[in-house]
Amino acid sequence: MEEKELFKDYLIIDNMGRVKIPSLLLKHINIYPFTAMEFFDYKDYFVMEQIEVPQVYLKKKMKLNKLIRTIDNWGYIIIPKTLREIHNMNLYEKIGVKLINKSIIFYKIRKQNKTLDQTPMEPIEHQLNKLLLLEVKGWKIKLNNFLLEALDWKVNTQLQFFIKGQDTLIAKKHDYKFFTEGNLSFTGQSRVVSKDKYLNIPKKLRDYLNINNMDILEVKLMDDRLVIKKVN
Repeated sequence: MEEKELFKDYLIIDNMGRVKIPSLLLKHINIYPFTAMEFFDYKDYFVMEQIEVPQVYLKKKMKLNKLIRTIDNWGYIIIPKTLREIHNMNLYEKIGVKLINKSIIFYKIRKQNKTLDQTPMEPIEHQLNKLLLLEVKGWKIKLNNFLLEALDWKVNTQLQFFIKGQDTLIAKKHDYKFFTEGNLSFTGQSRVVSKDKYLNIPKKLRDYLNINNMDILEVKLMDDRLVIKKVN
């Protein structure tokens, strides 16, 4: 389905700070009423994407993060006031909107400046999943297609694990020449991406970071590596 068939190239902020996401767009990316969406600010625009976290953790996450909102029955969602102020977006104003993968991008329309449509989109594609919440199941986490493509990881890709500080785990493609780098400590542990796109976290590292089954991990994409941290 062509992007232009899903919605216009702009939405209008109403008197409550909301925008109405067209139903065709929501259906296209499998978003339903009362779905929790998280916003991320990035340079001249901001991103909205679905939160992949079990319901039991959602209320806690929403209290900690002021940039989470839910879509109502009619497809309306409130744009956080903080983001409206940062990007100088006023009530009743038209704002630009664009779909990339399954993330919705918003930006201020500037008459005499380049808009997002005229700006290369590659930089943001590596930021869209900069914070993803994944549940540990059977000591493994499920990697989505976006992460695999962005990192150029495939089934059976061998990965090395590194520790950063006291609470952060780094996964990176295996490189025989890569043993230390700045504040990263090589753990001597490695695993491969399984055929069903799971990544097993070695027991030695689970014990070190106190990662247990059913825990929630924050997973960030940073350059050529995956940054993993337990949600406390």
